[in-house]
Amino acid sequence: MSVVNQTVSRSMGEAVGAAARLIEKCVDHAVAALQQMESGTSGEQRQQVADAWRALIAQRRAWTQRFPRVLGAAFEAEASGRPRPAAAPRGDELSLALVDDGEISRSIETARLAQLLTATLERPLSELDALMSSALGLRVVQPERNPLRPVVYARALREMMAEGQPDPAWPPLWLRHMATPLAQELEQVYKAQTHFLTLQRVSAANYRLRAASEGPSSRAGSLGGPSRPAPLGGLSRPAPLEGLSRPAPLGGLSRPAPLEGLSRPAPLGGSSRSAPLGPSSRGAPLGHAGSGAVPLDPFRASGFSGFADLPVRNVEGARLQQFLLRGEPQAHRPLAPSYYAEVDAELRALEADADDAEAYDEQAVREHLHLPPVDRPARAVDVDSPLPEHWGRFATPRQRALVRGRLKTQAREVGQVYGLEVVRRLVNRVAGDPRLLAPLREAIVGLEPSLLRLAMVAPRFFSDADHPGRLLVEKVAERSFRYNDEFSVEFQGFFGPVARSFQRLNEIEPLENADPFRAALTDLQATWAAQDALDDEPQRRVLDAVQFADRRQHEADRIASEFLQRSDLQGVDTAVREFVLGPWSLVVAHARLAQPGGGIDPGGFIGVLSDLLWSVKRELTLKEPARAFELIPRVLMKLRAGLAMLGQHPAESEAFFLQLERLHRPVMKLRARQRHRDVAPPEPFTATQPAVPERAPGEPWMAQQELHAAGFEEAPPSGPAPLAPRAASAEEGATLSDEETEALLALLAPGSWVDLHVRGQWRRAHLKWAAERRTLFLFVSHGGQPHSMTRRTLHRLVKQRLVRLVDSQAVVPRALAQLAEPAAA
Repeated sequence: MSVVNQTVSRSMGEAVGAAARLIEKCVDHAVAALQQMESGTSGEQRQQVADAWRALIAQRRAWTQRFPRVLGAAFEAEASGRPRPAAAPRGDELSLALVDDGEISRSIETARLAQLLTATLERPLSELDALMSSALGLRVVQPERNPLRPVVYARALREMMAEGQPDPAWPPLWLRHMATPLAQELEQVYKAQTHFLTLQRVSAANYRLRAASEGPSSRAGSLGGPSRPAPLGGLSRPAPLEGLSRPAPLGGLSRPAPLEGLSRPAPLGGSSRSAPLGPSSRGAPLGHAGSGAVPLDPFRASGFSGFADLPVRNVEGARLQQFLLRGEPQAHRPLAPSYYAEVDAELRALEADADDAEAYDEQAVREHLHLPPVDRPARAVDVDSPLPEHWGRFATPRQRALVRGRLKTQAREVGQVYGLEVVRRLVNRVAGDPRLLAPLREAIVGLEPSLLRLAMVAPRFFSDADHPGRLLVEKVAERSFRYNDEFSVEFQGFFGPVARSFQRLNEIEPLENADPFRAALTDLQATWAAQDALDDEPQRRVLDAVQFADRRQHEADRIASEFLQRSDLQGVDTAVREFVLGPWSLVVAHARLAQPGGGIDPGGFIGVLSDLLWSVKRELTLKEPARAFELIPRVLMKLRAGLAMLGQHPAESEAFFLQLERLHRPVMKLRARQRHRDVAPPEPFTATQPAVPERAPGEPWMAQQELHAAGFEEAPPSGPAPLAPRAASAEEGATLSDEETEALLALLAPGSWVDLHVRGQWRRAHLKWAAERRTLFLFVSHGGQPHSMTRRTLHRLVKQRLVRLVDSQAVVPRALAQLAEPAAA
């Protein structure tokens, strides 16, 4: 065996060695995700999800042993070039193999997983492809020959799942929830093998340049797997920019011919640069995609030979703000030679400096980890901050400054210079916004190179609220308001795809339009929509329940006011009066709302009132004892049936029925034909007897099961109880005045975000719904967890700072408004 093949064999062996740990992590993550999914479903779907994660647990040990062998065999087949076995044909004389629906489904599932992995692992996979192609003896990079490519893993995993003939619905569920941990583990495998091949002195193969007529390259496996779109410029696939010579324009898209006899323009985006250029030799005019002819300068064509009479160095924030909001008449004028002399000198000095910036301080990141999230001070981040190493070459401020400096030398018009300056200052403003968690502010700083390139083709894109570049920043920031802890699993699940999306944008060079930003935002929003869909149904059920309770209380209050007009209610016992105007009004309201077509008295709950009120008047019942003997049992049965329909626990009405029994005692004694006719009057109803705690006027009554479903924390039957005690924090003991509390409550509106302390944790939640009379509020936190409370409870929690309002004003508009402030410069 050759040295090259020995190297490849060792690389595959190391990857196989990591397979057991890889499959364990995938299984554990999928089980946890499916268990969470189960809690948000019901009925047959809930059972199917439960069966899926239980089956996955049962397979964990066997797969840990089996997957390395399956994967090793797949690697060997790929490296040796052996074809995969074809499906056996059905029938004796068929010339074409027939594939059943199950195999088609498996192929589709495998292709989808492979496509997701390939897109997610673009950068580490590109580096490994180049080295592996060389190790295999190939002169140019052939990604489809890499035995470790994602489709091989996806196929091996899916085929292993099919071995036990599981329920057809389980593997798609398993694969969907394994995709994220599989991508994370493969990233580590690819980095490790890239390092290994580098240590073996393997040189990366070159990427082949192709004409546009050849069409896009594809990373097709034997499945006809997902292809990667070729970037503009003709590279068969994106490659690391370092060390590559700049390709000539291909596919009919040519850059403007050099002007005034100069050899070539400086490249967009910061590759190697030419000697200092004159003002008319810079990059193409905005939006230019010419055919190779020398572009006509509009000012020179019209006889104009002067330069813009505007400052282009140290521009005031107010002027930049005006440029964004209203435009600049001289934005398309050329730049003076003095400008190029200055920026060229700055760039030469920056290129000569060593990249010795302060390293990212991981210890400082965790310095305040022991504090509650709401009490941690915001970490300082700005455009000159070092970033974590996963930002690659743009982790250092110098590399980002080099992109900015090179783009300045390529600017041809005043508008481009202003656009670059706007991006830098707005990025700095957003990076300093303490409302955003620090990793996200660092991500905005990390995205600066791509935003700068976008400003070269659309200098005023930040002034357009619908521009994909601005929308990406705004929507990511808006989504981040859902999280209050950068160390939480929930935030990391949100932040990982965002960071990878930003990193991919930074690798697009040259950037010719906003399409990559639009695609990035579309992908992220699709992911968010899928996550939100899991929470929508549970949230809808909770919202329906609290809205029904609010409508029921409103209707019950109206019914009670009608009952007050009844003449037979006058002079009855206090307990009976309170029962009729309280619980029984709710029963009537519930019946009307539950049976909207049932008329004015569905269930006959109003009709029974006349009998009830007659039965508690001693002077009437003693005159007609026979009627009382027949009527009282029927009344009692109807009352209990109505309260059961309402969902009221029997203990809540026990005091009333005890008093009702005392009121009925005189006539019931006659039935026993007792001799003593001097019957003692009934004992009065007192507050010492068990009773439902008082509610504030307008606060809705809810049954115990309704309270639990709506997220009332340890609420008694009639209303919510206090939430769990707050853990000690930096503001222990600090409370607000009633005036301050009411002022904050007035700011609450559906969509508002709050930090809510519940069950020992600070959770970020948003106000999903508030009753019209603001007597009931429904908040929802991560995972669709409901938190309902009455106004009294919310007032108390805000006063004690257990509920804290979050300023969620749009990030980009705020930064634009601050652009003219001195601190922005």
